[in-house]
Amino acid sequence: MSAAYQFCPRCAKPLTHGAVDGGSARWHCPDRACGFVHWDNPVPVVAAIVEHEGEIVLARNRAWPPKMFALITGFLEKDDPDPAQGVLREVAEELGLQGRVEEFVGHYPFPRMNQLIIAYHVVAQGAITLGEELVEYRKIPPEKLRPWPAATGLALRDWMVKRGLTPLPFEFEALKAIPAFREIDSKLGTAGQPSAEQFRAVRSAGYQTVINLLPSESRFALQRERHIVEAEGLRYVHIPVAWERPQPEDFEAFCAALAEEAGRRVFVHCAANKRVSAFVFLYRVLKLGVPRAQAQADLEAIWQPDTVWSRFIERMLAGAGP
Repeated sequence: MSAAYQFCPRCAKPLTHGAVDGGSARWHCPDRACGFVHWDNPVPVVAAIVEHEGEIVLARNRAWPPKMFALITGFLEKDDPDPAQGVLREVAEELGLQGRVEEFVGHYPFPRMNQLIIAYHVVAQGAITLGEELVEYRKIPPEKLRPWPAATGLALRDWMVKRGLTPLPFEFEALKAIPAFREIDSKLGTAGQPSAEQFRAVRSAGYQTVINLLPSESRFALQRERHIVEAEGLRYVHIPVAWERPQPEDFEAFCAALAEEAGRRVFVHCAANKRVSAFVFLYRVLKLGVPRAQAQADLEAIWQPDTVWSRFIERMLAGAGP
């Protein structure tokens, strides 16, 4: 909470923190006659992917470290007719360029600063003249851009993907925090059950499809997972696999899903990466021809399959079908 709101701006009483009208906890004035509530809603910020002479302009704010460059951003002002006009105002103020909005890219939460980023692609003309908040800029060909794992970086990544460019994966610590995460190769990652927030890290890391092997009725399952995953712009495939009764049909459905998603980066999960690691082991050995010892190393890095799963694996390796 801002220091400006340690005390009520109406009556100067110290604010308290608790539920308001039966809803979420907020900082509010304890005096019911006053009734002030600090709602602390996200602040709208406009961001521009500025294309100038065929390259993208990234700039460094004077308060940032020497190698930190990002998009042109600024607060949406109350006099802006709409966000699109607001982003053009920022481009003019910060770069001295006249631009036109080519397209709306998307909106992106930025929780650390309690902001909502509203991003646009802006094509601009003129000579670059930096505003007082900026100290330097770089112009980068679109294919050489390196998006970063934050709101404006996500916007830049989405813009690149729409143009058929393939951004490099993020080195994103949040991805490594997902239980039992293991990267099999550049196209396939596996893990246990992510939280709703961690699916943003999955997307940030460049994955495009999520395959879930955990039944919805499991106590470990994330409620409304399809909605959460698809809201991140990811494709979602659900193949529920019963823990005590894995079936050849489940494995064939898994293989078919991977074939369908060929060319995309795929993230596969279950509860603890046990179902997944077994299926991925079989897929690599039976479908890709990976040596058994090599594939088994990734399997055993997760667990030693129990009796049910050992029998299932051996059955599949022996050539059992649906």
